[in-house]
Amino acid sequence: MLYVRADRVDQLQDVFYPGPLADEAAIRRFYQDTTEARTGDPYSGFVEKMALLLEDSHISLIHKLFVGHAGVGKTTELYRLKHAAQEQGFFTCFGRCDMDLDSGDMEYTDVLFYILDLLVSRACEEGLRISDAVVKKIENYWNSDAELTRTIFMQEGMEVSLEADAAGGIRKVLHLLAGVRAILKNSAESKKEIRIQIEPRSSELIRQIGEVIADIREELRKRGQREVPFVILDGLDKIPLGQARKIFQENGSRFQGLQLHLLVTFPISLSYTPEYKDIQIWFPSPEKLPMIKIRNWQQGAYESGYTEGFDTIKAMIEKRASLSLFTEGALALLIRGTGGYIRDLFRCICDAALRARLRGSALIEQEDAEKALAVLESDINGRYSDELIGRMEDIYRGNKFVSSSEEITTLLQVGAVLEYNGARWCDLHPLVEKWLLQNHKITRS
Repeated sequence: MLYVRADRVDQLQDVFYPGPLADEAAIRRFYQDTTEARTGDPYSGFVEKMALLLEDSHISLIHKLFVGHAGVGKTTELYRLKHAAQEQGFFTCFGRCDMDLDSGDMEYTDVLFYILDLLVSRACEEGLRISDAVVKKIENYWNSDAELTRTIFMQEGMEVSLEADAAGGIRKVLHLLAGVRAILKNSAESKKEIRIQIEPRSSELIRQIGEVIADIREELRKRGQREVPFVILDGLDKIPLGQARKIFQENGSRFQGLQLHLLVTFPISLSYTPEYKDIQIWFPSPEKLPMIKIRNWQQGAYESGYTEGFDTIKAMIEKRASLSLFTEGALALLIRGTGGYIRDLFRCICDAALRARLRGSALIEQEDAEKALAVLESDINGRYSDELIGRMEDIYRGNKFVSSSEEITTLLQVGAVLEYNGARWCDLHPLVEKWLLQNHKITRS
């Protein structure tokens, strides 16, 4: 992909595609620092703090949650951290649980397996040797049931003679792990078989991870590199809350003994529940990536003349596209209407650009922005029930520093309520506030 700034409307779909900035070229070209607009503190950058923490942690292990709304920019920050950690010499594994596993059906054993898979695959890529004894243990673990092993290999479409062991040693283990990963992603029936095999033997799986880590650390020590591996797991913020509770609360202790640095994304709605305190036993000192606030709530009122968030988002857009592609009114409407939610903003820019193209226009005008926001408004306001409107009216009237409640958990999960500043300050999504007022669901204050 060519990272070219858009100067025509027909280029906007590419530069505002709502995916993360993954490689260093994209980050250099399009990344805009938003730290101060998110947190109010220029010295609170997530990547910068994490890089220093990794640098300073010679003996201690980092096990952290990374909390934020889906689509707020967490994955881009994680890719930035991956590159920073690699520059520091860390053996770094980056996993997309939302892409490699099944976000709608995930157990703690799936996550443990995925950590093993990432470590073995990355070690092979880096030319780090995993001992024959450890390789054999992993192989035997999955070969305990011949039919299951055959099913695993068939997931990769490979005609494998298990008796002949054509792909022996580490090659066979890589095939095995790839097959298990494919099952956990795509095959409901085979997934049940895998879990039936793993659950009673989860302690053995954890020991295997530990032995792989020990081999990797020894290899890194010989090379004079930082010895503690660093594993980043993205996408766990997207799983259903019931499964998140099982992974992080009921089975969080399973991850505590892993001798590596571990950073995992976490559902923001679960951070507003009583269980959050218990989860922090296993994952202390979580990090948050709040929204970019368009309005600033201070001492019971919105700060007059506050423009920092708006200006930051405008600068982010300008990194990717010429502002001359938008009328001034259209640009302002898109920024204010999406409330600092980057995914929503990019979606609306793309929709407005398509409408402008259909009109044969060379720029996005206010009517294009209005139509794009109307589609998003309809989408968001269909995600919650009328029973939650009273709670939203309470937020609208000034109770923005909310405590834990099932209602807030739901509203955060569906994106009707957004968190700002990382200090439990919430507000209604602007399009939710607009719809509730226009439809007389709440009364104007």
